[in-house]
Amino acid sequence: MSDNPPDDTAEISEPRRWRISPVWLIPLAAALIGGWLLYDNIASRGPVITLDMDTAEGIEAGNTQLKVRSVQVGHVTSVALADDYQGAEVTVQMNPDTSKLLGDDAAFWVVKPRVGPQGISGLNTILSGAYLQLRPAHKSSDKRHFKVQDSPPPTPSNKPGVTVKLVNSGDNTLSVGDPIVYQGQNVGQIEDSQFSVAKRQTIYTVFIGKPYSQLITHATQFWLRSGVDLHLGSEGVDVQLGSLQSVLAGGITFGQPEDVDTGQPASDGERFKLYETHNAATQDRYKRKLKYVVLLDDSVRGLNAGASVEYRGLRVGTVEKVPFYPANFKPSSFSGFKIPVLIAIEPQRPSLDWASLSNKQWRQRNQQFFEHGLRATIKSSNLLTGSMFIDLTFDHHAKAYKTQHVGPFPVFPSEPSQITSIQQQLSNLMDKLNNLDIGPIVDQLKHAASTTNDTLEQLRQATHRVNELLAEPGTQKLPGQISDTLQQLQHTLDNFQQGAPAYQQLNQTVDRLNQVLDNAAPLTRTLRDHPNSLIFGRPDGKDPVPRAHP
Repeated sequence: MSDNPPDDTAEISEPRRWRISPVWLIPLAAALIGGWLLYDNIASRGPVITLDMDTAEGIEAGNTQLKVRSVQVGHVTSVALADDYQGAEVTVQMNPDTSKLLGDDAAFWVVKPRVGPQGISGLNTILSGAYLQLRPAHKSSDKRHFKVQDSPPPTPSNKPGVTVKLVNSGDNTLSVGDPIVYQGQNVGQIEDSQFSVAKRQTIYTVFIGKPYSQLITHATQFWLRSGVDLHLGSEGVDVQLGSLQSVLAGGITFGQPEDVDTGQPASDGERFKLYETHNAATQDRYKRKLKYVVLLDDSVRGLNAGASVEYRGLRVGTVEKVPFYPANFKPSSFSGFKIPVLIAIEPQRPSLDWASLSNKQWRQRNQQFFEHGLRATIKSSNLLTGSMFIDLTFDHHAKAYKTQHVGPFPVFPSEPSQITSIQQQLSNLMDKLNNLDIGPIVDQLKHAASTTNDTLEQLRQATHRVNELLAEPGTQKLPGQISDTLQQLQHTLDNFQQGAPAYQQLNQTVDRLNQVLDNAAPLTRTLRDHPNSLIFGRPDGKDPVPRAHP
């Protein structure tokens, strides 16, 4: 064999190249499209939030919506028990571009049918079911866990107005959402209510919006608005009836005392006392009090704390406590076991013109009044209610005043009431009657009774005789005879009427008689002037005058 040289023309093999088949473009494009759709879905989805609720009543996954001003912004995706089993956790999927609604001050609550002081709300949920309501936050944040409130939130913090605290120690039925009313206008509402166990007081947080917030000053007084105010006092029965809405809604109202400086406007957080009634608020405006103890001999039934202290019909103070027993008080230290009553003279009342005097000057002046006979008595102010009051009057015959004290308070001198005085006089009269020897008086009364019986018997017998007389036939015919006689008399009188013959004869007879009298008149005058003319005749000349002897 011979070695043949290599052939330069022989083919040399090239490296193999990988080529992508066009078929693979289809799954690649599908993957890209799916990734884009996934990204777009994730990017277009809104935030997921978690809501803590005490109970998930009415909340259903997939059905319950989250709304803002009746516009849906999300929906509930799941409902589950909390880890500690003390509530429920609700997961809500928000709509896109709603993250700006979430923040630290965002508020959530359940909208369902409610009946409250503001009326009936949520009736549209009877058919559609309950839904979650969101009050957007003022500033967005990354907070995604919230607590659902039991009721709609209070007034927004950015709303202009004033927020004050009202303190009440009584028993009332106010609740969050109750209105604040001023002269019939709703000007605010109760936003919060907390009870202090240590102080046994209820503190209400109240918001009053503008322009009504300008009415709240340091002199403003708040009291309950019940709609029906019934007061039984010394003035009688006072009934104030509001509208039906005020009776159902209740709430709080306020005002300012008359003739009092309004003072500076109130600021947020200031505290005011919440009174039970308008009358209680009016009474509490008198801060200056001069307290005295009145020792009463009378019964204090019907005299209650709050009754008036009056001078000639003008109220000058208030009864503070009935009865008043300070520490180490001994009733036996006063004669007759008098009942102490604590009263307060209030110089700020309009009926007193000496409000500018100091308390020391007031007590000095009262001391002078006591020495001049100023005394306190208990009187009835209303017979229907049986209420009593303390009346101040001057008694110039009162006993000399002697300074006394009951505890830290001086004694206001007193006198028994008129009723007590009358009772004492009646008691003295009964004692005198008991001491009378009534034996002779009884004997005289018996004798008088016996004489009266005899007189009555005689009267009975006389009445019997009169009845017998009236029963006789002659007595019974007497009325007929009298009637006949009257008829005859009437007939006789008729004959003498004008125009009757008897009447004419009588007139003629009278005329003749007048003529006879006229003819006899000269004879009568002659006999009167010359009585002897009947014997000697009528003289022709004057009577002769005898001559005198020389």
